[in-house]
Amino acid sequence: MRKYIFVLLALAVAVCLALGIFANDVLPAAALDDGIYTVTNKYNGENLNAFDFAYSDSGYAYTDAASGEEGENILVLKQSDGTYLFYPQSEAGKCAFLSDGGRISKSEEISEASYFNISASDGGYVIADKDGKVLTVSTETLYGKSLVNAEEHTDADAQKWEFSKAEVTSLQLKTVYTSKEVKLNSVSAVYAVTKPSYMKNYIKWSSSDESVVMIDTDGTFCALGVGTATVTATLGNISESIDITVVDEEAFTWYSQHLAMAGGWRGGELSGVYFQSGGAYQRYIINGYNRGLDWMDSGCFLTSIAMVLHNLGARYDAGYDFRFEADGYLEVDPYVASLANTGNRGLETAGGRLYGNPILVNYGPLKSAFSLYGQPITFTQTYGVTKSSLKAALDKHPEGVIVCMQNSYNGTHYIVVTGCINPDAANPNNYRFTIYDSSGLAASEGDNVPFELSISYDDMNYRYSHMRSMMVFDIVATEDE
Repeated sequence: MRKYIFVLLALAVAVCLALGIFANDVLPAAALDDGIYTVTNKYNGENLNAFDFAYSDSGYAYTDAASGEEGENILVLKQSDGTYLFYPQSEAGKCAFLSDGGRISKSEEISEASYFNISASDGGYVIADKDGKVLTVSTETLYGKSLVNAEEHTDADAQKWEFSKAEVTSLQLKTVYTSKEVKLNSVSAVYAVTKPSYMKNYIKWSSSDESVVMIDTDGTFCALGVGTATVTATLGNISESIDITVVDEEAFTWYSQHLAMAGGWRGGELSGVYFQSGGAYQRYIINGYNRGLDWMDSGCFLTSIAMVLHNLGARYDAGYDFRFEADGYLEVDPYVASLANTGNRGLETAGGRLYGNPILVNYGPLKSAFSLYGQPITFTQTYGVTKSSLKAALDKHPEGVIVCMQNSYNGTHYIVVTGCINPDAANPNNYRFTIYDSSGLAASEGDNVPFELSISYDDMNYRYSHMRSMMVFDIVATEDE
């Protein structure tokens, strides 16, 4: 039944977009077409809403002043017998209105009580349930809100409703990459952030040059050729575009654990996110190095893992990322890696508290949380690093090798080694490598730089002799393999 509901929802919104009915106008007294509406009561001028109340799982319908929240936007679908189904968008259309014993509520299952008749009345519409009772703003309140019940028809203004077609108020495009540059043959995504947020599911995507960037119906893209392509998202009469530049170089992902604003990822949008573990309760990241005031000041290992997983194209299927309003199939950056590391689904707002130590790497959750092209991944850690063994690992894992270093000055530190500068050197002891160093306070200190020019070498006094172990990621082999 739910699958049937989702199919109806998608078809109805497609029709709405095709007809351009997302303008903000009030319908005349005529039959209602399928569409997304705000439903306003004539008596109090407030909008019908079905957002869940705190401490109430029933999700009672009520009226409230216009606030722009999604619960006051309702998908209305006309059935073949002339009745209507109502889907409040607070759950992106998963729940339907239901009248049970006079109480208007919500349910994820459609029943006989879910169907309503709509008829024109002087100054608005009357909405009646299967028993002929009509939706009425009652004198009953809950948490200060006027509840909507099914009552006997009296033709009072409290029983009359106006239907106004919903309006898309904003459309913004984002990528995980702050530079909007991606490497050749990589797979990434453009994310649409809309108000109301559920509208992002009905965007039409296009690329100005599919030989450079091929875009899928959900914003996922593949970088096929060197150059720049403009990706455009169209929603009704609104369009926004973003340029994606594909570069032909072995430049992988660089994330700084200290730079929230210019560290290669959207850490600046996490300023209100806190994690609590044991006696520690602190911000996830503060821009710059802050002497242990935020978790990421010590997050070099977690950040290194995030870089390699992103290079691989791994995804976190069980998370929610409020920065992109993305639910599942998340691209990896340090925040997403921390969600998986702590078993958190994620915040749906920019401020709040999560539990668990986000930077203390938990191998089990990390392995089980991420997949690569639908297959599980695993890791292998080996000890005793030589330049020869490091190059051999890179030959098999060009996405990067995580190296653990230890010295008496700064203790343990992790970097990502991505390339051998002089692979033809006659003596393996002369090999030199490029690295991605999350401790960098500028790209010049850690973004695809020779190890000898990195912050680890210059400021933290690490040398090749301090490399103790290395870790690589692989797809879990199946029995068929």
